[in-house]
Amino acid sequence: MLLLKTFFSEPYFNPPMKRKIILFLIFFVANIPFSQAANDKQLLVDRVLAVVNDQVITQSEFEVVYRPIYEQMRQAAQGPELAKELERVRIQLLNQMIEDKLVYMESQKMGIEVTDVEVQEEIDSFINQYPDKKEFEKQLAMDGITMTDLKKRFKERVAIQKLHEGFIRSQIAVTPQAVEEAYQKHQDEFNDKEKVEVWVLTINKNPGAIQSGTMDEVAKSKTMRMMQDLKAGTNFSSLAKQYSEDAHAEKEGYLGFVEKGSFVGKLDEVLFSLPQDSISDVLETENGYHIFKIGIKVPPRKKTFDEVKSEIRNQLYREKAHEKFVEWMTELKKKSYISIK
Repeated sequence: MLLLKTFFSEPYFNPPMKRKIILFLIFFVANIPFSQAANDKQLLVDRVLAVVNDQVITQSEFEVVYRPIYEQMRQAAQGPELAKELERVRIQLLNQMIEDKLVYMESQKMGIEVTDVEVQEEIDSFINQYPDKKEFEKQLAMDGITMTDLKKRFKERVAIQKLHEGFIRSQIAVTPQAVEEAYQKHQDEFNDKEKVEVWVLTINKNPGAIQSGTMDEVAKSKTMRMMQDLKAGTNFSSLAKQYSEDAHAEKEGYLGFVEKGSFVGKLDEVLFSLPQDSISDVLETENGYHIFKIGIKVPPRKKTFDEVKSEIRNQLYREKAHEKFVEWMTELKKKSYISIK
């Protein structure tokens, strides 16, 4: 849901897992051009980290992928915890690079072909995940990736996908009985969570108060005046559109329907305890002061088998495909020459 991606960045929502850049980079690690890394003046020494059949993975290749991951993780943790996590990521990343090379080599042996149209469709789909093309190009520049590199990696991605679909997945079957059994065993997992329709009016704290974690009397007083206006009968949407200081002001503060568990800390408990068509007190987060309006409340609901059978079938299919891939990769590694330096 695109809206969730937008408002999850707000201070009153639980943040999504900080995996986007890591997943992006790990997914496209195979065959990174050495020339790109060699142009980085920071990389003074290049050495072989691993040999995979007749190809190598160099330190410079690895660093092109690892460096942005390191920079992101450094902002989230420090000290021994960071060092431990970075070591885990280094091992995972190198293993992923090895497996990517092996799978792509096999796709080439099988004669799997990828057309320019297929590559462009993948690229267009990927670009659409960004707010606009400029943001996409900015991310590429930050990661040190050119469009030529990206096209090459998407071509490899499509080849790997075709190998999965045409070879590995063709060996998998999910029976109707297995789908029914999974539903009966995990019925509690197929519930629609409780939802509420939400509007918000936000007054931000000043940077000093945010940094020090202290109260901002000016911002709080301004929010309290907004509360007085609301109690006097002022329309919430109009007030939010005129005075709110977050990204939802242009939508009159409207957040849409939000699932239980989306709000940070006790905010979630407070808002879901409010009755329909009510307004919250002034609530404080680390970044500001907020007033919420609660609209329609949707109770949790158990989904029927017919509603979720396709979802269950796909999940079982993915699980079996993963098991088959692990089995296949284990055998492929046994037949391949792999040396980690």
